[in-house]
Amino acid sequence: MIRTLLALALSLLAGIASAAPAVPDGARGETAPKDGEPRLAGRLLVDHTAVRAGETFQVGLLLEMDRHWHVYWRNSGQSGAPPRLVWRGTGLDVGAIAWPFPEVFREADGFITTYGYTGEVLLASPAKFAPGTTGPVVIELEADVLVCEIQCIPGELHLSREVRVGAASEFAPRDEHAVFAEFEPRVPRPATESGVELEAAYSLSAIRPGDAFRAALAAHACTPKGDGMDCAELEPGAASLRDSFVPERVDGVELLVDGGRRPSFLQGGFLVTMDGTASADPPQGDGRLRGALALRRDGATEYVEVDVPLPRAAAGAPSLALENPWLEPDPSQAAALPALPFARAVLLALLGGLVLNLMPCVLPVLAIKVFGLAELAQHGRAELARHGLAYTAGVLASMLALALVVAGLRAAGTSVGWGFQFQEPLFVAGIAAVLVVFALSLFGVFEFRLDVTRLAEASGRAVGARRSFFEGLLAVVLATPCSAPFLGTAIGFAFASPTPTIVAIFLAVGAGLALPFALICAVPGWARLVPRSGPWMDSLRTLLGFAVLGSAVWLLWILGRAAGADAQTAVLAYLCALAAGLVVFGALQKSERAGAARLALAAVALLALVGLRALPLGAGEPAAAGHREDGAGDELGKRFSAADVAAARARGAPVFVYFTAEWCLTCKVNEHVVLDDARVRAQLAAGGFETFKGDWTRRDDEIRKELARFGKAGVPLYLVYGPGTSDRPIVLPELLTVELFLNALHEAAPTTKEDRT
Repeated sequence: MIRTLLALALSLLAGIASAAPAVPDGARGETAPKDGEPRLAGRLLVDHTAVRAGETFQVGLLLEMDRHWHVYWRNSGQSGAPPRLVWRGTGLDVGAIAWPFPEVFREADGFITTYGYTGEVLLASPAKFAPGTTGPVVIELEADVLVCEIQCIPGELHLSREVRVGAASEFAPRDEHAVFAEFEPRVPRPATESGVELEAAYSLSAIRPGDAFRAALAAHACTPKGDGMDCAELEPGAASLRDSFVPERVDGVELLVDGGRRPSFLQGGFLVTMDGTASADPPQGDGRLRGALALRRDGATEYVEVDVPLPRAAAGAPSLALENPWLEPDPSQAAALPALPFARAVLLALLGGLVLNLMPCVLPVLAIKVFGLAELAQHGRAELARHGLAYTAGVLASMLALALVVAGLRAAGTSVGWGFQFQEPLFVAGIAAVLVVFALSLFGVFEFRLDVTRLAEASGRAVGARRSFFEGLLAVVLATPCSAPFLGTAIGFAFASPTPTIVAIFLAVGAGLALPFALICAVPGWARLVPRSGPWMDSLRTLLGFAVLGSAVWLLWILGRAAGADAQTAVLAYLCALAAGLVVFGALQKSERAGAARLALAAVALLALVGLRALPLGAGEPAAAGHREDGAGDELGKRFSAADVAAARARGAPVFVYFTAEWCLTCKVNEHVVLDDARVRAQLAAGGFETFKGDWTRRDDEIRKELARFGKAGVPLYLVYGPGTSDRPIVLPELLTVELFLNALHEAAPTTKEDRT
């Protein structure tokens, strides 16, 4: 800002010393420049030579600049000043200037952004004479204009024009009308007249003095058609999305447009993104973001007035940090974006993978790995490193396989999300079976060993590495239904990106998931912090077996919620039969009857596969609408429907929408700790909120599309809408607290129903 003020001050001082004299004669005039200074010509135009008193007509100043020089728009930007026009005439009343859409200039190597016009521009205004005015009237115009290239030269124009005021009207010559007709389409029209819907999103629920924030402006044009929406394809009307929006000056706020994109979740529309900074002064003005937007529709360029809410608040007022995919770079255009967004997504994926280690679904596997370190403590560093590498390889291999499955399903036309495999009851039953097998091995019913072959006898240590690899696979399988901080943004970026980006993001998540155990194995001395092996390990091994069985119980609960009690009972019977077969195999294994043990293991494996396929689970079928019950009893919210949400918003009701799944532990924790809290329920009731629950336990394309609209690839997602139909919702983070949620509810509906009535 200091650099900007100094540049402007030096330009003005240089210009004042050589200001051109005024040229006062007639409707045409121009400055008399000295050597090296620009010529600025002006014409006073009137679209009538004769008008009736009280009749509206047009007056304007046509400015003509030398090449490379420009004048400024009504908001000149970070330097400069707009033209100042003073109209005079007996009984004359002149309205506001109809400013044409400007160009964007970036000066001083991009540090200064200004808005204005090159070549020529018409600054037109509506005018009329007061009733009772008659006879020839001389219209006079005084114009103070700052014309700039690198330096700025102030100039003055004094122009006049005679118009007859009487009983009849007479149009001006055709050439003057042509000038008004040429510039009139470049003047932005109200969005309602253009059929364009404008919405704004901000990174803060209220912008206080001193706050820095992100903002996004969305433009789309959709009309109801049958059961859906018919959306026109809107494109930026300037050379780039960055130049398609020019903001009006906002008191106490500096806005800088820094980009734009066309996200897949905004049908037919586009976004313009901005950085903003509020000054330390108390907020002024009416809390609106105004400006002009250029767009193209059906091959024609249109200009639209922007007038959307800008939430302001006093210093010290509560303000929530909001998440919104509108504020992020466009993942579907990652190749065209600078490296920073991709690097940021990889970093978020790595951090999300690290946090997954703290989730209840992964803790049993991590505990087993620590237990394994105690067993290996007497071995050398090379053996520890081998196990760390095997575990990391298992994690990365499974993440790679998952990424390729996602890419393959998308290529086949099927859209999926994070944790999508848990929407398939057959997959859930299969993983429950794997956990039961793993738990029985921890109980000592049988052992994972291949010492019945010469190969295993020759390399017994490799068997342990293979087990570490398997445990890496299991960690990923149990981690995918969990959502964690940082993970949602990274996975949302991946699911809307090309296949190489999907693979990179998924591998980064895997690297974060494997990193703690890999570091313990790799860093000298860290493994010595783990207690040495001893009799205590037998007790710990049994406890870990029960922890793994607890994960299997959780999966059975998920399956019962998704497929019903009959399917749950069938899977329980299947698991009992599988356990019985493994007990027989374990007994033969311990009796050293190798041949009989191999036959028993083959029979158990065959029966496990055949029995799994025969289970009555309806695998792969989407949940029918009738299977998803509306909220009953203490269940919070009605079944989600985009049409019902839109209808509630149209009625002016505040709305809370949340998307969850039975297999999502983060969702369940939020629901138990926050959504079931008595204070939250009371605030929802007092605010008159209509609540909707999107249950994504089974596949539901309507929910998938709504998640994608907000840049999410999985649950949870929490949306709070204020009254009315035009405001964007408050998008809450994946991990909720009661205080954060109550603040969001108060932000959306600050009064109770009694206060409103």
